[in-house]
Amino acid sequence: DWKWYEVMYGERYMDTPESNPQGYGQTSLIGKAGNLKGKLQIIIGMNDPTVVPQHALQFLNACAEAGTQPDFFAYPGEGHNMAGHKSVHLHERITQYFEDWLK
Repeated sequence: DWKWYEVMYGERYMDTPESNPQGYGQTSLIGKAGNLKGKLQIIIGMNDPTVVPQHALQFLNACAEAGTQPDFFAYPGEGHNMAGHKSVHLHERITQYFEDWLK
């Protein structure tokens, strides 16, 4: 949902939510959570200042309300980019998800 995105980037392309309510409404996935088919993995850093956790949490709430089941993993204390062993863990997780579900 663009309304939660980092302002300097989001408003550069979308203007403000007040000045572009139709654009923000059309790009939000919240209302589409019930349409989820197949597998979806959502991974977040809980301290991400760019794509704040509210993005995923609002969508996950909508999925729970709609009865859909995305897979979710959060990295406590991590921001938008990870380094070291958590970065390795992230990439192993993504690779394994592809191996499990995209063969």
